[in-house]
Amino acid sequence: MRQLALFVFPFVTAMLGCQPPRTAPAPGDPLQARLDLAEKYFRFLERIRDNLVAPQWLPDRDQFVYWSAVGPHRGTWVLVDAHERTMVPVLSSDALEAQLSQLVGQKVELPDNLGFVLAPGLAPENRRIVFQLEGRSFALGLSDRRVVALAATDRAALMLSPSHHLSPDGRNIAVQRGSGFAVVDSDGNPLLERSGEENYEWQIPERAWSPDGRFLVIWRNDARGVHKIPIVDYAYATGIEQVKMVPYSKVGTPLMRSELHVVEPATGRVTRVPAAPGESYDWLSGWRPDGSEALVLKLSRDGKRLELSAVEPEAGKTRLVLREDRPESFVGALDFAVDGWSLQVTPLEDNKRFLWMSERDGFRHVYLYDYAGTLERQVTKGSFPVHKVVGVALKADTVFLLASADNAAPYDRLLYRASLAGGDLKQLSPSPGIHRILLAPSGRYYIDGHSTRVEPRVWDVGSTDGGAPFRYAKADTSALAELHDSPPEPLTVLAADGVTPLYGVLYKPWDFDPRKRYPVLDVIYAGPWLSVVPWSFVGTGESRWANSLAQLGFVVMVLDARGTPGRSKAFQDANYGRVGQTEIPDHVAGLRQAAAARPYMDMSRVGIYGHSWGGYFALRGMLTAPELFKAGYAGAPGALEEEAVINEPNLGLANENRAGYAAGSNVSLARNLRGALKMMHGTSDVNASVSTTMRMAEALIREGKPFELLIMPGQPHSPEGSALQYYKDDVRRFFVKELGGPR
Repeated sequence: MRQLALFVFPFVTAMLGCQPPRTAPAPGDPLQARLDLAEKYFRFLERIRDNLVAPQWLPDRDQFVYWSAVGPHRGTWVLVDAHERTMVPVLSSDALEAQLSQLVGQKVELPDNLGFVLAPGLAPENRRIVFQLEGRSFALGLSDRRVVALAATDRAALMLSPSHHLSPDGRNIAVQRGSGFAVVDSDGNPLLERSGEENYEWQIPERAWSPDGRFLVIWRNDARGVHKIPIVDYAYATGIEQVKMVPYSKVGTPLMRSELHVVEPATGRVTRVPAAPGESYDWLSGWRPDGSEALVLKLSRDGKRLELSAVEPEAGKTRLVLREDRPESFVGALDFAVDGWSLQVTPLEDNKRFLWMSERDGFRHVYLYDYAGTLERQVTKGSFPVHKVVGVALKADTVFLLASADNAAPYDRLLYRASLAGGDLKQLSPSPGIHRILLAPSGRYYIDGHSTRVEPRVWDVGSTDGGAPFRYAKADTSALAELHDSPPEPLTVLAADGVTPLYGVLYKPWDFDPRKRYPVLDVIYAGPWLSVVPWSFVGTGESRWANSLAQLGFVVMVLDARGTPGRSKAFQDANYGRVGQTEIPDHVAGLRQAAAARPYMDMSRVGIYGHSWGGYFALRGMLTAPELFKAGYAGAPGALEEEAVINEPNLGLANENRAGYAAGSNVSLARNLRGALKMMHGTSDVNASVSTTMRMAEALIREGKPFELLIMPGQPHSPEGSALQYYKDDVRRFFVKELGGPR
């Protein structure tokens, strides 16, 4: 399946990247100093030095390599032996820089973080670290500690490119070439090639190759019948506009069709796998360990049915392995389409069984099946969700999991071990927080990068037998001292139902004075798509917005209302079929409960801000709770009639839930607007089309409601470059103008 153009995550991602330099302040601008302070807090990640490149285990040893961005070995790769608990630089930073400078012909400067892959050798000692610097490829031998330049066509260099897919046996490479693909041998000789065409393109998926390298599977994505939205290039230099039509499956319009093909490079044969009837979203999950069948996931358009099928590659025949239905809600929705599919199936090494994730008992748990589709047992049970199967030690009858099994900390993600025979979990993580785990191939050790809301990330090596871990790195946050930054205040409130606990945080100015009265902001991203309350030290995109806005003199709330993911199925299903009807009541309840015990929160001056689906809910707050929200800023807002995969699994099909779609419409509520409203949209947005803002603007005009509108020419869903800075400052100025400051 193609990479979905979803408008749920891009703005969060954009804020993690490099920020543009600030433009020169306007002469005599009295607000500029406060804007600069807010921007420093927004960009606080730049003050944290941490290892951002994923470490990599050696395949046959309990050793791994990581790029050290902090600590005594900063600026080079370090080889860690998990058993011996040793850390040895592969090469000193000075020696690495010297060798590279000699190869390049001038002095080079190493970046803070340098991505790499481990290239296999004929013997373990011949493995190499492969990386790119200044557009050139290099390899560093783990044994000889020597850096060599690589030709662009070198097989090891090609491993750095996401468009090149090396077969497991190392003999062939599948190459994405625009809308087509090719397969070449290790010497670069072409074995076969197929060209694509506009809106009918070939796509090489993850895990495309069979384990023996004989076959690979490739999608051909047919978007020719999909609705198109116009993206206008306003041609500022010439004045001659150009229009590009971009496929975009809106609610009720045709979906892109994904056609699966099996390729056998040795013979040049390309076999199309017959497609099942009906519209669906499709993914290649991987292969059985012996390569006898490719495993394919198919989610129905409404998200209510998920199928696992097995494709025999020789003849392209398909058989259904299992099917899971949830007619009253959904089996999979947006979180599944973004990355949940990759966590759904875990084949076991015995080639007879696999692990399957399901929420059928009310929480996401692990189930054991055989390839005939027979359920052997439910592996994990309890009133908590399992988020990911980290790995399996089949000989030890053990599965390793990331789960939120501590009811006192429902959003912590800890490492556990469980028996494939079932039974209680054993917690391996010795400390709370959000843990990111990379299990060693042996199953004996694991890398654990973890942090909490108040503690920066540290990197530990743990043993799965429960032994004490050892620390090999930790983030350096000393540069944050200048900001006088402090963690947000935890917040626990009840939802609008008066029963369900909700969790959030409050951000305050660095010089907060409880004797003053502060205007209040709600930085919102509600709905069934994403949890935004920060539980790690770096937080979320919304938490960075909140902390930044607080420095202008606001108390700012971030809250996860009912319907957001990460807890029980019932918690997320609270807004199934009625998105837009439960979330604002929960946020209003949360604000009022928080203010009841905090007299410094001035509830006569409350604003709401959000981007993307947060923009939809910022509008929603202004239109459904106008008695509370006096000012709202909606950035690139979504709408219920927009992208099908966003809305239909959570609302049902439009012709089956007309009342739910109508009730969630902001356009129909334009007459309710009382406070100050501003909207922003980029004209080149292909995630939330600019038509959503145009329809809202037309409805407000029709009702005679004043509002402000910022159109950003040529900008995508998340503004870029200097436009991003302009947008951030525009949001800040708007709320200062409309709500004032502390009194």
